Amino acid sequence: MTIRIREQVAPIAFMFLILLAGCGRKAQDEVGVVAKVNGRPIRLEMLEFQYDLLHFDAFSGSLPTVGALREAYGQILGGLIALELVSQELEKRGQDVNDEELAQAEAKVRVDYPDDSFDQMLADEFIDLAMWRKNLRYACGVEKFQRLVLRPQIHLDYREVEAYYRGHVAEYRLPERLRLLVVHGPGREVVDKSLALYQQKKTVSAVLAAFPGVQAREVTVPRELLNAGWAEALHTAQPGGAGVVLPGRGVFEGLLLLKNLPAQTLDVAQAYPQVEAVLLEQRLQQAFEAWLGKAVDASVILVSGRLLQQDDDENLPPEAPPAEADAKGGQEGVASGNETG
Repeated sequence: MTIRIREQVAPIAFMFLILLAGCGRKAQDEVGVVAKVNGRPIRLEMLEFQYDLLHFDAFSGSLPTVGALREAYGQILGGLIALELVSQELEKRGQDVNDEELAQAEAKVRVDYPDDSFDQMLADEFIDLAMWRKNLRYACGVEKFQRLVLRPQIHLDYREVEAYYRGHVAEYRLPERLRLLVVHGPGREVVDKSLALYQQKKTVSAVLAAFPGVQAREVTVPRELLNAGWAEALHTAQPGGAGVVLPGRGVFEGLLLLKNLPAQTLDVAQAYPQVEAVLLEQRLQQAFEAWLGKAVDASVILVSGRLLQQDDDENLPPEAPPAEADAKGGQEGVASGNETG
């Protein structure tokens, strides 16, 4: 559960940036600096880094207008200002993210990448490791700020949980579901043996220990969301009955129906943890936004005039590149037409 800097805070901070234009609180342009938060710089390289992270999959071949780019940079800068304010608040409290905590957070990410594949991934995506670590430190700061500063302020009463539940009962209605054992293996025989062993031992761990090349897990799936192959294979299946083995791409897939779970509506006691989590997330977001407003009022935030200045033509699409030499005649015709038009 994390407060949403980008989705909720950035628009608020961006509106603040717009207000700065009318207040004259613009930073003196310094090379590589787009803003200062209580004297601490936010550099263009971090702004560009954040923009690239958000848009590296979105390139469609057409360039954004200057206005669209300015708006995107403004929203990202708003989020960075909020992150810097969080970092400074933790530092004041003596709770800032230290190097050991940062290293632990990085290790948790790297564990999913064998050998040196994490560094190779960064290189392939042209991601600078130092900038990635700075971004990770910000993320760790948000989690720490939420846990140590905001969470202790929030107290939920059971009556609030019950009231929310009564107003959102439909969200806690569960459809008919199937509890399944799903096994993937390199051959039909090993998958068959895995299903049989599970029926005997009743544990996934026993299957994994006996057949190292097999993957097995228990899942709960709404009947209405079964894919066509699973739905057909399980149409007449009974809990505790024989499993079925389906051929796949390079592997075989085994299915064993463990239990039919009927449609039901969770009562308030069953739904309590889910409702509590929803309310807690809402309160954390509200608490953060309230804190951010006060932090902004108490801070000196200067923004580069280049991000605040707006030109009349900046929302026009970029000019098309000149045509090749063999199309020179066509270019002249167009230019002549523009002059007479």
